[in-house]
Amino acid sequence: MFKLKYFKENLKAVSAALLCTAALNVHATATFDPTSGIVDLPVVEVLSGGSSAFYNAQLQLVGDGLQLIAANPISATTGQRNVFDSDTGSVHVASVTVGAETFYAKLKLVQGSNPLSFTIDQLVNNAFQNCPSFASPGPTAGSCVLSGEISTDAILTKNINWILAGGVYVGGDNTQNTTLTINPGTKIFGQSGSDYLFIRRGSKIMAEGTPDNPIVMSGPQQQSPGEWGGLLIAGNAPINGCNEGVPLCEAPFEAITSEFYGGNNPTENSGVVKYIQILFAGFAVRPDEELNGLTLMGVGSGTLIDYVHIHAGLDDGVEMFGGNVQMKHLVLTDNRDDGFDWTSGFQGRAQFVLVKQSAGIGDRGIEADNNEQNHDSLPRSQPVLSNFTIIGRNDTGATQGILLRRGTGAKIWNSVVTGSPACIQIDSASTFVNAGSPGSLSGGLTMQNSFVNCSSNFTDGEGATFTTSDWFLSQSENQASDPLLNGYLPSSGSPLTLGGTAVNDSFFTVVDYVGAFKDANDDWTREWTFNFN
Repeated sequence: MFKLKYFKENLKAVSAALLCTAALNVHATATFDPTSGIVDLPVVEVLSGGSSAFYNAQLQLVGDGLQLIAANPISATTGQRNVFDSDTGSVHVASVTVGAETFYAKLKLVQGSNPLSFTIDQLVNNAFQNCPSFASPGPTAGSCVLSGEISTDAILTKNINWILAGGVYVGGDNTQNTTLTINPGTKIFGQSGSDYLFIRRGSKIMAEGTPDNPIVMSGPQQQSPGEWGGLLIAGNAPINGCNEGVPLCEAPFEAITSEFYGGNNPTENSGVVKYIQILFAGFAVRPDEELNGLTLMGVGSGTLIDYVHIHAGLDDGVEMFGGNVQMKHLVLTDNRDDGFDWTSGFQGRAQFVLVKQSAGIGDRGIEADNNEQNHDSLPRSQPVLSNFTIIGRNDTGATQGILLRRGTGAKIWNSVVTGSPACIQIDSASTFVNAGSPGSLSGGLTMQNSFVNCSSNFTDGEGATFTTSDWFLSQSENQASDPLLNGYLPSSGSPLTLGGTAVNDSFFTVVDYVGAFKDANDDWTREWTFNFN
């Protein structure tokens, strides 16, 4: 890796010396002309929310930065390319060829600049050089081992195969706050089962993948659930489960009881997790305590989680323990327990979520609790969800598409549940009481503009004061009918394509359809996910 400070201080000289021989080949995505000081980017994908546009662009070297001088629209393309992510203000230049070597460059947008200007944040050789000081040499060429605690800011780059040795912790618990940056295309592997990456309270993970270079976290064989632990993030957002009047509610994590989560900061930012695959996770760190693919404990709404694929975990795909975290574009496939699980006062948001099970694999699409010990503990779980597609299984051991229990609230919009023995079950007296009654709902537990199509669409759990069927069918634009899906995508003529409504909340993308996908041409899982079909 080039020393960034040296690079910035000597940008013109370094550029002339290193990039004058740059030539575009089939792998390179940018070239630099030292005579004119122009960087040519033949293909740039600009990501903006859930959409993208493609351009060819040119940047001019100005002082110690770069300035946009031209950008012309082009047709969409696949394969290696440059990516500008407007959510993070980062430009990822995947590959600049310098003689016989190639480099990854990361540029950062200067906020408020006009014309758009960028600073140079990283320049990294795409070939392995050596292991950095926070890691040790690995067992194979090009690998480095992470272990123990990382207490200074660190960057994981794609030119190294990173191996986790046991639990790897970022920062202390609200001490030695540390940022772990993970570059596009980086691969991180567990090695023996009880290996996991844990971001402690106060620290951040900046895992910025791209559609063409997703970050991959997986087990050593990449074949079976439970080959490694998973990714865990602890934050300082509110949770429940404490005695009334306690000024700071925090709790030990059930699987790793030495680690705590929770606090009083609902908008805390624990970083970015974007364009990432979390595969074959879920190792049991203690008897009957399997980790989830992604565990979010008291994580705040300032955290960005978008385009995450969690596949073949031994426990849940993603589980929230309280907090206010917000997520979009989740793909949760073939996880052995639930796809999307919450407890402990979760009050976050999620939109565009696919939960898909295979024969003999998986429990529920959504398993929702307020608090297992005290069903009425406050703050009560009440997430807002929209545009879920839940495709369950209907064979031995299968249960429900959605289970709402133990006092949970929720506001669910524009979602479709199909394939399970039962689509929806409401359970526990406290859950019914919190909901109100059909025709006179409290607003604490609602579902609108949604479709169900299962062997038995509704079942009622313990403590029922009304039927789940009456609750569902009494609400606006809900239907118990065939959604006409082809796999997980709507078929031509599907009632889902115009059956949705806007959610009055600024987090949610305005849509007019039900489910995670508008139609057969709206498959946003393409390219960046692990093969799950």
